Amino acid sequence: MKKILLLIILIHVFGCESFVDQKPNILIFLSDDQGWGDLSFNGNSNLSTPNIDGIANNGAAFDRFYVSPVCSPTRAELLTGKFFIRSGVNGVTRGYERMNLDHILISDYFKEKDYRTGIFGKWHNGSQPPYHPNSRGFDEFYGFTSGHWGNYYDPVLENNGEITRGKGYISDDITDKAISFIKNSKKPFFTYVSYNTPHSPMQVPDSYLKDKNIVLKGRYSDKENVKKTEAALAMVENLDYNVGKVIDSLKKYKLYDNTIIIYLSDNGPNGNRWNNDLKERKGSTSEGGVRVPFFIQWPKKIPSGIRVNQISSVLDIFPTLIELTNNSSEIDFDGLSFKKYLEDQKFKDDQRKIFSYWNNKISVRNNRFILDNQNNLFDLKVDHQQEIVVNNKFTKEYNELKKAKNVWKNTVVDKYKKSIKRRRFTVNDLESVYTHLPARDAEITGELKRSSIHANCSFIENWENKEDYIYWDVEVLSSGKSNVELYYTLPENSVGTEIAIEYEDQIIYKELKTFHDPKLQGYEKDIVKRIESYTKEFNKVAIGDIDFKKGSSVLKLKTSKKTGKNSIDFRLLVLKKRTLN
Repeated sequence: MKKILLLIILIHVFGCESFVDQKPNILIFLSDDQGWGDLSFNGNSNLSTPNIDGIANNGAAFDRFYVSPVCSPTRAELLTGKFFIRSGVNGVTRGYERMNLDHILISDYFKEKDYRTGIFGKWHNGSQPPYHPNSRGFDEFYGFTSGHWGNYYDPVLENNGEITRGKGYISDDITDKAISFIKNSKKPFFTYVSYNTPHSPMQVPDSYLKDKNIVLKGRYSDKENVKKTEAALAMVENLDYNVGKVIDSLKKYKLYDNTIIIYLSDNGPNGNRWNNDLKERKGSTSEGGVRVPFFIQWPKKIPSGIRVNQISSVLDIFPTLIELTNNSSEIDFDGLSFKKYLEDQKFKDDQRKIFSYWNNKISVRNNRFILDNQNNLFDLKVDHQQEIVVNNKFTKEYNELKKAKNVWKNTVVDKYKKSIKRRRFTVNDLESVYTHLPARDAEITGELKRSSIHANCSFIENWENKEDYIYWDVEVLSSGKSNVELYYTLPENSVGTEIAIEYEDQIIYKELKTFHDPKLQGYEKDIVKRIESYTKEFNKVAIGDIDFKKGSSVLKLKTSKKTGKNSIDFRLLVLKKRTLN
């Protein structure tokens, strides 16, 4: 009785809301290159995904949900709630994936609201502070910052800037770290689990491939690589297992009922497999490239079994979470909150238009039609495959969407594209310890070459000419001293080669006295031949200190003395500040 009276007094003194409406936790799962059809929930009999399907069944499933055609633009739109090109994103690597610093991210917002924020997995929106996730509102980061990774087993990753080694299969490892973060959060958490599968390379534990049989074939079955499909769907089933692990942990720690859980993919499928006969795939602005699964549940607030047919977008997630959590913001979003569709599924906004843009191609859609990048109109109500052009049948709708597309192109794409230019790579951020300068962000001279045309997880090789060098155009953000570590390989007959780091009037030299010449990795684990670079184990050596001066400059990596045929193969420089100002 005394406890009840005390509770009544506390509620009266401090207000009912603090007891009844505790801040909900937020958990976002984002998969990589998973198509709309890569789930049993959406009718794919080639796999079983009960845990991901459960999010849809226990909450809301959106039938027509759209993202960008490729990775980093979608991630930028999720994080900002604005069209990716507005934020300065204009590519997927070499620095073009970075978001402007004047944009408030969803992580910044919820950190300001006293949430503990963590990202686990793939970032793909900038590597060097202040573009690094730890500089953009995330208390904890475990994963990698590039667009794809070269090895999924015991991979070399980073944890808050420090190089570390993962344990086991990458998706399992990411999941374990996310669960630990959730478990140890003493206040509401914002957890972003950003898986890098089923993106290639196609590596997955054998147990998920066992007895995999592709029976359901799609529109492009004549082009389908069945082995790749088997691997992709096996990777999705592994994701399903890991999603289940996280959800089980929420239940175990009594966090489940008050956690908003979201599941989506970043673009269409990375192969020609069953996708409900949607047109094209990843990279396309047609339905197959941008329509993805989207599920949201919140047992405490969102009824189960909701089906939303209103077109919605990744741009909508940020404003929706603000509204769902009873907050507000002055941010001028491009997205719109979809909370009203969760409350009334019959409500429709037929004036809403969603634009898709990539590689100078634009499509626009509303609740019924799509006008594709060639200005062909399709009635998705009866032709979701985009096979029958209806420009002349629906002239009013055709003219309306064409006008909207032209206005959007002029006011958004053309306006912001003109302002985008190659930005220097930032070093010596005032509030950060580590800066990574990987091979993908470097420029090369002479006969040097990358290990793949896909720069993201590449290294630089073919250093036969001593006069060739590697360099970065850098913007030093604060003056101060940093120690430099080099990640390299070196043939045995090249021992004694000397490497130099050159910055303005400073040069530091390092003779490499130990060879390190490992074999390439990946062949033995790949289910199908990859298009990306293979990787290998790189040796680490301390080079020395550089005294950086604030301002624009160039940092060069040179071979000052070469023995043998080749100098090093180069993977990464890590700069560690000696002191924080």
